[in-house]
Amino acid sequence: MYYEVYKGGLEFLFSTELQGFKLYALKDYPFAVRTNHPNDFIQVEVFKITKPEVEVSIHELELHVGYYYDEIQVNSITAGIYLFHQPENYPEVKGGDWVKSFGAR
Repeated sequence: MYYEVYKGGLEFLFSTELQGFKLYALKDYPFAVRTNHPNDFIQVEVFKITKPEVEVSIHELELHVGYYYDEIQVNSITAGIYLFHQPENYPEVKGGDWVKSFGAR
């Protein structure tokens, strides 16, 4: 998907679970919503962006489709995350793991 377009400007760091978020399915794409509830988790992959033009392109794409940008602490580093404000009526991704639930699309 979009990873293939941007992979030349990304360096994979690690995968982890984030507490206080839920994941939802927006057709073929996931989106996360902050819940601040300690029992809610999502699975994420953290990347370092190595090319400024990739950072700008990703940021513009995500904001254009309705996400907002926030920064969070993940394993003692500050990381950017794109979130939706509300899940509306979209289905929740049980277990918070997009790849496990739907596989690589």
